[in-house]
Amino acid sequence: MMVTNLCTRPSSTITLSAGRWVDITTIPNKPGTKYLVSAYVNVTGGTISMRAYGDLSASQRVTYALLASVAGPMSMYYSVKSGNPTVTVTHILICTWDEYQANKTLLDGIGYFTGDTMPLA
Repeated sequence: MMVTNLCTRPSSTITLSAGRWVDITTIPNKPGTKYLVSAYVNVTGGTISMRAYGDLSASQRVTYALLASVAGPMSMYYSVKSGNPTVTVTHILICTWDEYQANKTLLDGIGYFTGDTMPLA
């Protein structure tokens, strides 16, 4: 089975804003569909909290499952825990949970992911 990345520009860098949902893709999600969201989050100058992931104070890959409740672009949100952080996101993979489950071993084994190496939506 092939994985289609629902992020149309996975290698672009997106700057997030504290306390505001920021779109990370233009493809609308479908309510009731479960997705895998994986992205490299670069945090400098403080500590943040991401609702779906937890606290971050360093740069790392963030991966979590998300059940879509409304139609619209996939987005990310964070709140400030300390400092004055700058947060950017790049190397994004968004796929359906079913595609992830069918290719779990392969996707979990990728050490560095740019997102440009698979079909894009």
